Amino acid sequence: MVRSPRFSVISISVSALCWLLCSCGSGSAAPAAATEAQNFSCPAGQMDMMQYFVMSQQSRADQFMNGQQNPIYTEVFPDEDFASTGYWFWLKSVTANGFDVKAFDPNYVYLRSTELVWSDNTTFKRFVDDLPVAARCVASNAAGPEIQVADTTFQYYSACSPYKSSNLGTSLNDLDAPVVMDTGGNIGQVSTRVMHYRYNCDSAFQNCVNEEQFFLAIGYGLWQWKHYQNGTLVNSTLINNIEPGSPGGTLPCTQAYQ
Repeated sequence: MVRSPRFSVISISVSALCWLLCSCGSGSAAPAAATEAQNFSCPAGQMDMMQYFVMSQQSRADQFMNGQQNPIYTEVFPDEDFASTGYWFWLKSVTANGFDVKAFDPNYVYLRSTELVWSDNTTFKRFVDDLPVAARCVASNAAGPEIQVADTTFQYYSACSPYKSSNLGTSLNDLDAPVVMDTGGNIGQVSTRVMHYRYNCDSAFQNCVNEEQFFLAIGYGLWQWKHYQNGTLVNSTLINNIEPGSPGGTLPCTQAYQ
């Protein structure tokens, strides 16, 4: 099991602006849920950010987001909107080659693992401690708190087994207040929060080399992703059309998600 993350949280009153890349074994059986379903609700005046991070239950069973450079198929465990604790997949191909695994609990939304070699989904990178990127509950029309993460150690896996470790310096993350954005696709204009994941920062959580921006639409999840290095855009995806379909494969390594 992943150990509890070590980090500090600093609240801010203004919004700020992969390693877990969003460019995303065969088998049809879905892996077991992380936990049994539990009822969860945010305090009055706050909203569950899982409504922005993933496609809604009524849509994700037989629809996915498509675009350039890849699609996104969303699978949530347990499959409800939303349990207290669990994880989800963003599968970046119908065969589950290319993927992100993210997790959630009552306090935060976390990064867990991502693909390494796209043609072999028994290879991946996984944080030793799930890395928090957003508060689970945020005031409905406000930005989320800024999150500083000192320990970003992760492991490389091949054939489902770890073989070396590395790290991403320090990390600084936050979530913008919601803004209605035009996606340019068939989902039209949607309320969107941008999650900023910064890493390879210095010991003071400044001068971050990398920043990934995740554009998250309520009810749809990820529809755009951008990766900057030293302020220059180096990669992006636009996943802004909802279409019918479901993946034919899943992740073969429980070490990637449990």
